[in-house]
Amino acid sequence: MISINEIIGDIVFISFSNYERYKNIGINGPDGHYLLKGYDQIGIWLEHPGLNLTNDKKTSKKSNIQANFLVTWDNINTIMHYPDREGYDFPSEFSRNSIGFSFKDVKKEVS
Repeated sequence: MISINEIIGDIVFISFSNYERYKNIGINGPDGHYLLKGYDQIGIWLEHPGLNLTNDKKTSKKSNIQANFLVTWDNINTIMHYPDREGYDFPSEFSRNSIGFSFKDVKKEVS
């Protein structure tokens, strides 16, 4: 069995029940591959694949900005994860031991 905590930070396939909810933020298909950023009681947070905002309407200069969006639990048909697939499965941030001390293996010469 896999826990959702184990796949945070991985790219997953998501199938939406109603993708029309996300048309106004540029999500135009019923499914896709997204980086899973986290989850809460409302749903899952995904990294937006590319959000372009127009900075200056006179020159139409656009900026690509990083953004995350929420998909509510009721709007998820399925989530598919690819264990051990290169470029999709990354080390979990929860498996790292960040509590306590760590020492590098350094050999010192004794004089």
